[in-house]
Amino acid sequence: MKSMLALSLGIGLLATGVIAQDAKPGTVDELIEELAGTNPLLHAVVTDHIDEAREINPMILAGDEEAAEKALAALVVKYGSSALSRASDAAAIEVIKKGGEVIDVLAEQYPEGCLEFVRNDVSLKALSYPRVEQSYRNYLEAQRIAYEDGKSRAPIARMELGVMFEVVTEDLGVSRSDMHTVLNPGNTPAAQLCSLIRKDFNVEAVRESQRGAYARANLSSKK
Repeated sequence: MKSMLALSLGIGLLATGVIAQDAKPGTVDELIEELAGTNPLLHAVVTDHIDEAREINPMILAGDEEAAEKALAALVVKYGSSALSRASDAAAIEVIKKGGEVIDVLAEQYPEGCLEFVRNDVSLKALSYPRVEQSYRNYLEAQRIAYEDGKSRAPIARMELGVMFEVVTEDLGVSRSDMHTVLNPGNTPAAQLCSLIRKDFNVEAVRESQRGAYARANLSSKK
């Protein structure tokens, strides 16, 4: 499953309104105000590291959305990944649960969005559905809480890949065929992809002793 951290960047600056088609580009300080209501995790990271964030100003002023997004992504990976990898079991698990809720709503209203979600490419069309947008905001807020929770905690050993594969295949029932289909969907119906993707978010099915570690591994992965 793609990193939950990466998914926080699935909504671009254009979608948040920071660089809108009908408005002049602003600055990082204006960006912070916009992010407070649109992307809680980004808002927290940018606020915590404002000096580095202000280095993005020239890109925003130039209207270069792509460059600004890449710089913001790097900032979040630099600081967010570390904090999320130290989040408590409860905070990390809640993010995965909220991610599952996003998939559930997408499956009902815009199945094509399930693949967008795991590919870090949430579209404006997906977010045009009020329930999708709300569930996505809830997910991002859960990420912010996990980030804040992990900032001051000591490092926690990451789940080994072998253990994670065992959890995914045995606890979550994800087969090699399922993995191949999601990675290479071809003409697979969107509804079927939603069903396969949803398995990865079924964190409550993970054995209790590994549940928090599984959630953290997905939160902080850079893959």
